Amino acid sequence: MDNNYYTAEEVMKILNKPRSTFYREVEDGTVPSELEDGKRRGRKYPKEAIDAHARLLKKKDKVKLTFGKTTNSELWASYQNHFNVYEVEDIVTYDRLLEWREANENIFMSARDGGKRIGGVTIMPLDEDTILALIDGKIREQSIESWAIRKWSEKNLTVYIPSISLHHTGDNELDRERGQFLIRCAIRWALSLNRQYDIKRWYAIGATPEGIKLLEHLGFEKIEGKRDAYMLKDMNKATKNIQSLIGKIEEEQHPLVPSPKGQKA
Repeated sequence: MDNNYYTAEEVMKILNKPRSTFYREVEDGTVPSELEDGKRRGRKYPKEAIDAHARLLKKKDKVKLTFGKTTNSELWASYQNHFNVYEVEDIVTYDRLLEWREANENIFMSARDGGKRIGGVTIMPLDEDTILALIDGKIREQSIESWAIRKWSEKNLTVYIPSISLHHTGDNELDRERGQFLIRCAIRWALSLNRQYDIKRWYAIGATPEGIKLLEHLGFEKIEGKRDAYMLKDMNKATKNIQSLIGKIEEEQHPLVPSPKGQKA
């Protein structure tokens, strides 16, 4: 076939349409095509038109992506997903997650596609001695007591980022787009928290290669400790670089979120 045209099978694959839906949309004109006057066969699908149509559908799909406060059901889904991403010693029990939520209901956020959770972020204001104990390997995240979690309205806060995780689908391109969306939302949430509250330092532990790469991109500096710990003293000074990273995330070949265990990024 002419290089300027796709076959029907190629278009079905590009648009991710089943055969019956595809031909129905061809007939009603939704899917662009060409057919010579007076003929019933030989319909052609111009690449330029199909590619433009596919881009439009892709933009519409992205509108379905949302970011908001995590529900208890989503918290359970997050707990289950962590077994696919983290080692057992790094997984916080569902009971403990509920205790954390009771201490501060605004520490869990979820990314959704069409209303279904696809990933999430936890950012918590935490007692600094507890953070240092985590860094030195004296305790693990599952041992963080609710009393150590502070309210956002308190003064002189230290903040800890326990996790950013994605529900992997096995579709590399879809996971990449969802991962980019999740990271952008996580960064914007962190910037918003920094503007609203009295935060003096940010901490995180790079539990995965992707996590370490993300922290370094964000301007976090490696600090001493038994675990791969990082700290950011002044987010206001790093804001320009962080905003720049939001745009550069699109250039990443892999999402800057943990891959499933046993799979390299």
